[in-house]
Amino acid sequence: MALAVNGVWANPYVNTAYVDQGNGKTTITPFSDILKKEKQQAASAASAQTASSSGATTSSGAVSPSNGIVSTNGTTGKMSSDGKLTTKLDDIFRRASEKYNISYDFLTAVAKAESDFNPNCVSSAGAKGIMQVMPYEAKELGITDVFDPEQNIMGAAKLLAAHLEKFDGDTTLAAAAYNAGSGRVKQYGGVPPFKETQNYVKKIASYMKEGVKVPDKTYTVSPNKLSGDVTKSQGQSTQASSGAQNQISGAVPATDEELNQSMVVVGSGEQAVTMTYGAYLRYLELGSLGVG
Repeated sequence: MALAVNGVWANPYVNTAYVDQGNGKTTITPFSDILKKEKQQAASAASAQTASSSGATTSSGAVSPSNGIVSTNGTTGKMSSDGKLTTKLDDIFRRASEKYNISYDFLTAVAKAESDFNPNCVSSAGAKGIMQVMPYEAKELGITDVFDPEQNIMGAAKLLAAHLEKFDGDTTLAAAAYNAGSGRVKQYGGVPPFKETQNYVKKIASYMKEGVKVPDKTYTVSPNKLSGDVTKSQGQSTQASSGAQNQISGAVPATDEELNQSMVVVGSGEQAVTMTYGAYLRYLELGSLGVG
Protein backbone atom coordinates (compact mmCIF):
# COMPACT_ATOMS: atom_id res chain seq x y z
CA MET A 1 0.00 0.00 0.00
CA ALA A 2 1.42 3.36 -1.00
CA LEU A 3 0.77 6.34 1.22
CA ALA A 4 0.04 9.91 0.18
CA VAL A 5 0.83 12.41 2.91
CA ASN A 6 0.90 16.14 2.20
CA GLY A 7 1.50 15.37 -1.45
CA VAL A 8 4.43 13.01 -0.79
CA TRP A 9 4.23 9.36 -1.83
CA ALA A 10 6.03 6.78 0.25
CA ASN A 11 6.35 3.02 0.72
CA PRO A 12 5.71 1.88 4.30
CA TYR A 13 7.29 -1.53 3.75
CA VAL A 14 10.93 -0.40 3.53
CA ASN A 15 13.07 -0.61 6.66
CA THR A 16 16.22 1.11 5.41
CA ALA A 17 18.00 3.46 7.78
CA TYR A 18 17.23 7.01 6.73
CA VAL A 19 20.52 8.81 7.40
CA ASP A 20 24.05 7.59 6.78
CA GLN A 21 26.37 9.91 8.63
CA GLY A 22 30.09 9.34 8.24
CA ASN A 23 32.54 11.18 10.45
CA GLY A 24 29.68 13.24 11.80
CA LYS A 25 28.80 14.65 8.38
CA THR A 26 25.36 14.36 6.82
CA THR A 27 24.96 12.72 3.43
CA ILE A 28 21.69 14.53 2.82
CA THR A 29 21.75 17.21 0.14
CA PRO A 30 20.96 20.66 1.61
CA PHE A 31 17.47 21.82 0.82
CA SER A 32 18.80 24.97 -0.85
CA ASP A 33 20.76 22.83 -3.33
CA ILE A 34 17.67 20.81 -4.18
CA LEU A 35 15.64 23.99 -4.59
CA LYS A 36 18.31 25.39 -6.92
CA LYS A 37 18.27 22.22 -8.98
CA GLU A 38 14.47 22.25 -9.19
CA LYS A 39 14.59 25.84 -10.48
CA GLN A 40 17.17 24.85 -13.11
CA GLN A 41 15.00 21.93 -14.24
CA ALA A 42 11.95 24.19 -14.42
CA ALA A 43 13.90 26.68 -16.53
CA SER A 44 15.05 23.91 -18.86
CA ALA A 45 11.49 22.64 -19.21
CA ALA A 46 10.26 26.14 -20.02
CA SER A 47 13.01 26.52 -22.61
CA ALA A 48 12.06 23.20 -24.20
CA GLN A 49 8.41 24.24 -24.28
CA THR A 50 9.36 27.48 -26.03
CA ALA A 51 11.38 25.57 -28.60
CA SER A 52 8.48 23.20 -29.15
CA SER A 53 6.09 26.09 -29.62
CA SER A 54 8.27 27.42 -32.42
CA GLY A 55 7.80 24.19 -34.36
CA ALA A 56 5.38 23.51 -37.20
CA THR A 57 1.71 24.00 -36.42
CA THR A 58 -0.72 21.40 -37.66
CA SER A 59 -3.99 22.13 -39.41
CA SER A 60 -5.84 21.52 -36.15
CA GLY A 61 -3.64 24.00 -34.33
CA ALA A 62 -1.50 21.39 -32.56
CA VAL A 63 2.25 21.79 -32.48
CA SER A 64 4.50 19.12 -33.93
CA PRO A 65 7.58 18.87 -31.65
CA SER A 66 10.97 17.67 -32.91
CA ASN A 67 10.02 14.04 -32.27
CA GLY A 68 7.02 14.40 -34.56
CA ILE A 69 4.42 13.47 -31.94
CA VAL A 70 1.39 15.72 -32.21
CA SER A 71 -0.50 17.17 -29.30
CA THR A 72 -4.28 17.13 -29.38
CA ASN A 73 -7.05 18.48 -27.23
CA GLY A 74 -9.17 15.42 -27.78
CA THR A 75 -11.42 14.41 -30.62
CA THR A 76 -12.89 16.90 -33.05
CA GLY A 77 -15.70 14.46 -33.73
CA LYS A 78 -19.07 13.74 -32.21
CA MET A 79 -19.84 10.78 -29.96
CA SER A 80 -23.34 9.29 -30.08
CA SER A 81 -25.15 7.51 -27.27
CA ASP A 82 -24.42 4.09 -28.82
CA GLY A 83 -20.65 4.64 -28.60
CA LYS A 84 -20.18 5.47 -32.28
CA LEU A 85 -17.85 8.34 -33.10
CA THR A 86 -18.15 10.52 -36.18
CA THR A 87 -14.69 11.95 -36.77
CA LYS A 88 -12.23 13.25 -39.33
CA LEU A 89 -9.67 10.72 -40.59
CA ASP A 90 -6.81 13.07 -39.73
CA ASP A 91 -8.07 13.36 -36.16
CA ILE A 92 -7.66 9.59 -35.76
CA PHE A 93 -4.03 9.77 -36.87
CA ARG A 94 -3.33 12.65 -34.48
CA ARG A 95 -4.85 10.88 -31.51
CA ALA A 96 -3.02 7.67 -32.40
CA SER A 97 0.27 9.57 -32.64
CA GLU A 98 -0.22 11.07 -29.20
CA LYS A 99 -1.57 7.97 -27.50
CA TYR A 100 1.17 5.62 -28.70
CA ASN A 101 3.96 8.19 -28.61
CA ILE A 102 4.73 7.76 -32.31
CA SER A 103 5.64 10.30 -34.99
CA TYR A 104 2.59 11.57 -36.84
CA ASP A 105 4.63 11.87 -40.03
CA PHE A 106 5.84 8.28 -39.72
CA LEU A 107 2.34 6.97 -39.04
CA THR A 108 0.74 8.78 -41.97
CA ALA A 109 3.63 7.82 -44.26
CA VAL A 110 2.98 4.15 -43.51
CA ALA A 111 -0.74 4.64 -44.21
CA LYS A 112 0.07 6.31 -47.52
CA ALA A 113 2.43 3.50 -48.54
CA GLU A 114 0.13 0.71 -47.41
CA SER A 115 -3.24 1.69 -48.87
CA ASP A 116 -3.19 5.36 -49.88
CA PHE A 117 -5.69 5.82 -47.03
CA ASN A 118 -8.25 3.37 -48.40
CA PRO A 119 -10.12 1.77 -45.44
CA ASN A 120 -11.52 -0.99 -47.68
CA CYS A 121 -8.21 -2.05 -49.17
CA VAL A 122 -7.42 -5.80 -49.15
CA SER A 123 -4.08 -7.18 -50.36
CA SER A 124 -3.42 -10.51 -52.06
CA ALA A 125 -1.81 -11.66 -48.80
CA GLY A 126 -4.95 -10.86 -46.82
CA ALA A 127 -3.83 -7.59 -45.19
CA LYS A 128 -6.79 -5.28 -44.63
CA GLY A 129 -7.74 -1.68 -44.06
CA ILE A 130 -5.89 1.61 -44.15
CA MET A 131 -2.79 0.25 -42.40
CA GLN A 132 -3.03 -3.20 -44.07
CA VAL A 133 -3.23 -5.16 -40.84
CA MET A 134 -2.98 -8.93 -41.15
CA PRO A 135 -5.77 -11.05 -39.58
CA TYR A 136 -3.48 -12.58 -36.93
CA GLU A 137 -2.19 -9.11 -36.03
CA ALA A 138 -5.73 -7.80 -35.70
CA LYS A 139 -6.55 -10.60 -33.28
CA GLU A 140 -3.42 -10.01 -31.18
CA LEU A 141 -3.94 -6.24 -31.13
CA GLY A 142 -7.58 -6.45 -30.11
CA ILE A 143 -9.06 -5.12 -33.35
CA THR A 144 -12.64 -6.33 -33.64
CA ASP A 145 -13.38 -4.65 -36.99
CA VAL A 146 -10.29 -4.45 -39.20
CA PHE A 147 -12.09 -2.19 -41.71
CA ASP A 148 -12.93 0.35 -38.99
CA PRO A 149 -10.46 3.24 -39.57
CA GLU A 150 -10.25 4.02 -35.84
CA GLN A 151 -9.40 0.49 -34.73
CA ASN A 152 -7.17 -0.19 -37.75
CA ILE A 153 -5.05 2.93 -37.25
CA MET A 154 -4.88 2.64 -33.47
CA GLY A 155 -3.86 -1.02 -33.69
CA ALA A 156 -1.20 -0.29 -36.31
CA ALA A 157 0.12 2.62 -34.24
CA LYS A 158 0.49 0.30 -31.26
CA LEU A 159 2.35 -2.23 -33.43
CA LEU A 160 4.63 0.41 -34.96
CA ALA A 161 5.37 1.80 -31.51
CA ALA A 162 6.46 -1.69 -30.42
CA HIS A 163 8.76 -1.95 -33.46
CA LEU A 164 10.22 1.48 -32.70
CA GLU A 165 10.92 0.47 -29.11
CA LYS A 166 12.52 -2.76 -30.27
CA PHE A 167 14.81 -0.96 -32.71
CA ASP A 168 15.71 2.06 -30.58
CA GLY A 169 13.43 4.52 -32.37
CA ASP A 170 14.85 3.81 -35.84
CA THR A 171 11.96 4.47 -38.24
CA THR A 172 13.75 2.69 -41.11
CA LEU A 173 14.08 -0.54 -39.15
CA ALA A 174 10.59 -0.16 -37.69
CA ALA A 175 9.17 0.26 -41.21
CA ALA A 176 11.15 -2.78 -42.39
CA ALA A 177 9.76 -4.78 -39.47
CA TYR A 178 6.22 -3.67 -40.30
CA ASN A 179 6.73 -4.89 -43.86
CA ALA A 180 8.80 -8.03 -43.43
CA GLY A 181 8.57 -8.82 -39.72
CA SER A 182 10.89 -7.95 -36.86
CA GLY A 183 12.39 -11.45 -36.99
CA ARG A 184 13.71 -10.82 -40.49
CA VAL A 185 15.20 -7.48 -39.45
CA LYS A 186 17.01 -9.16 -36.57
CA GLN A 187 18.09 -12.05 -38.80
CA TYR A 188 19.79 -9.75 -41.29
CA GLY A 189 20.94 -7.15 -38.79
CA GLY A 190 19.13 -4.39 -40.67
CA VAL A 191 16.74 -3.95 -43.57
CA PRO A 192 16.26 -7.41 -45.15
CA PRO A 193 17.65 -7.82 -48.69
CA PHE A 194 14.17 -8.18 -50.19
CA LYS A 195 13.39 -5.86 -53.08
CA GLU A 196 9.90 -5.17 -51.75
CA THR A 197 11.17 -4.22 -48.29
CA GLN A 198 14.09 -2.20 -49.66
CA ASN A 199 11.70 -0.17 -51.81
CA TYR A 200 9.21 0.07 -48.97
CA VAL A 201 11.57 1.75 -46.51
CA LYS A 202 12.72 4.18 -49.21
CA LYS A 203 9.11 5.08 -49.92
CA ILE A 204 8.41 5.67 -46.22
CA ALA A 205 11.48 7.89 -45.88
CA SER A 206 10.42 9.87 -48.94
CA TYR A 207 6.89 10.39 -47.67
CA MET A 208 8.19 11.50 -44.27
CA LYS A 209 10.53 14.00 -45.88
CA GLU A 210 7.94 15.42 -48.26
CA GLY A 211 5.04 15.26 -45.83
CA VAL A 212 1.77 13.45 -46.41
CA LYS A 213 -1.63 15.10 -46.59
CA VAL A 214 -4.36 13.00 -45.04
CA PRO A 215 -7.59 13.04 -47.09
CA ASP A 216 -10.29 15.31 -45.71
CA LYS A 217 -12.77 12.52 -45.03
CA THR A 218 -15.20 11.84 -42.21
CA TYR A 219 -16.02 8.37 -40.89
CA THR A 220 -18.34 6.94 -38.27
CA VAL A 221 -16.22 4.53 -36.27
CA SER A 222 -16.41 2.29 -33.20
CA PRO A 223 -13.59 3.12 -30.76
CA ASN A 224 -12.51 0.31 -28.42
CA LYS A 225 -9.83 -0.04 -25.74
CA LEU A 226 -7.10 0.67 -28.31
CA SER A 227 -8.32 4.27 -28.53
CA GLY A 228 -8.43 5.07 -24.85
CA ASP A 229 -10.59 8.08 -23.99
CA VAL A 230 -11.36 9.79 -27.31
CA THR A 231 -12.78 12.86 -25.55
CA LYS A 232 -9.49 14.18 -24.20
CA SER A 233 -5.77 14.35 -24.83
CA GLN A 234 -3.97 11.01 -24.74
CA GLY A 235 -0.43 12.42 -24.36
CA GLN A 236 1.99 10.78 -21.93
CA SER A 237 2.34 13.91 -19.81
CA THR A 238 -1.45 14.10 -19.53
CA GLN A 239 -1.69 10.40 -18.74
CA ALA A 240 0.98 10.70 -16.06
CA SER A 241 -0.76 13.68 -14.51
CA SER A 242 -4.18 12.06 -14.51
CA GLY A 243 -2.65 8.84 -13.20
CA ALA A 244 -1.13 10.66 -10.26
CA GLN A 245 -4.42 12.38 -9.54
CA ASN A 246 -6.22 9.03 -9.60
CA GLN A 247 -3.68 7.57 -7.20
CA ILE A 248 -4.00 10.46 -4.79
CA SER A 249 -7.79 10.36 -4.89
CA GLY A 250 -7.62 6.69 -3.88
CA ALA A 251 -5.05 7.17 -1.13
CA VAL A 252 -5.77 6.32 2.51
CA PRO A 253 -4.77 8.45 5.49
CA ALA A 254 -1.47 7.37 7.03
CA THR A 255 -1.19 6.50 10.71
CA ASP A 256 1.71 7.73 12.85
CA GLU A 257 3.17 4.23 12.87
CA GLU A 258 3.01 4.03 9.08
CA LEU A 259 4.68 7.41 8.83
CA ASN A 260 7.56 6.19 10.97
CA GLN A 261 7.97 3.22 8.62
CA SER A 262 7.52 5.21 5.40
CA MET A 263 10.55 6.22 3.38
CA VAL A 264 10.92 9.34 1.23
CA VAL A 265 13.57 9.95 -1.41
CA VAL A 266 15.01 13.49 -1.37
CA GLY A 267 17.05 14.74 -4.31
CA SER A 268 17.81 12.80 -7.47
CA GLY A 269 20.61 10.93 -9.19
CA GLU A 270 23.75 10.35 -7.17
CA GLN A 271 22.61 12.93 -4.61
CA ALA A 272 19.36 11.10 -3.85
CA VAL A 273 18.92 10.29 -0.15
CA THR A 274 16.30 8.05 1.44
CA MET A 275 14.87 9.03 4.83
CA THR A 276 11.78 8.50 6.93
CA TYR A 277 8.88 10.83 6.38
CA GLY A 278 9.35 12.32 9.83
CA ALA A 279 12.99 13.10 9.02
CA TYR A 280 11.83 14.61 5.74
CA LEU A 281 9.52 17.02 7.59
CA ARG A 282 12.34 18.04 9.93
CA TYR A 283 14.58 18.40 6.88
CA LEU A 284 12.17 20.86 5.28
CA GLU A 285 11.97 22.85 8.52
CA LEU A 286 15.74 23.20 8.67
CA GLY A 287 15.81 24.46 5.09
CA SER A 288 19.23 25.34 3.75
CA LEU A 289 20.95 24.05 6.91
CA GLY A 290 20.17 20.47 5.88
CA VAL A 291 19.79 17.58 8.30
CA GLY A 292 22.68 16.35 10.37
